[in-house]
Amino acid sequence: MKYVGILLSKLVAATTIVGAVAVVLMIVQITVDVFLLNLFSTSLPATGAIVANYYMAAISFLPVALAEKLDKHIAVDVFYNTLPPRFQKWLLMAVRLVVAIATGGAAYGFLLDAVHKYQNNSYVLELDVRVPDWPGYFMLPIGFGLWSLINLYKVAASLTGDEDMNGGRALAEFE
Repeated sequence: MKYVGILLSKLVAATTIVGAVAVVLMIVQITVDVFLLNLFSTSLPATGAIVANYYMAAISFLPVALAEKLDKHIAVDVFYNTLPPRFQKWLLMAVRLVVAIATGGAAYGFLLDAVHKYQNNSYVLELDVRVPDWPGYFMLPIGFGLWSLINLYKVAASLTGDEDMNGGRALAEFE
């Protein structure tokens, strides 16, 4: 279990870094585009298409796994906190299992769509510039797939008695 947790943590770190780099690159590209437009009345070709189909996809969908790893998704704990600890544990495992199935199913559907876009060499046109948009479609199955795997790991860690990803024994070496 420990090595699976370490691998998942490294994958979450990698996807988070890619998302952070996408933010920086987007800021730089938009800044340069605005600078060129205002000073030289020209702009970088296909900035809108690149921002919408690459940067925003990476920024939006790759970090969802980090939110799950850190347990930072939206939660309503009013009723949950009144339950006995043992029931809380089982309820949390059941919810994580349902989320893992839902996000895994979504990842599979998104993967099918991404492969279809890739096979058809999908693209968008912006000012007569042809920008392939299929790479952005792969961000969704990566983010949702990793989200699913993290939930499955947390369920397995609870069943085996290992601590979860957030400071527990399983990931002490990585964090």
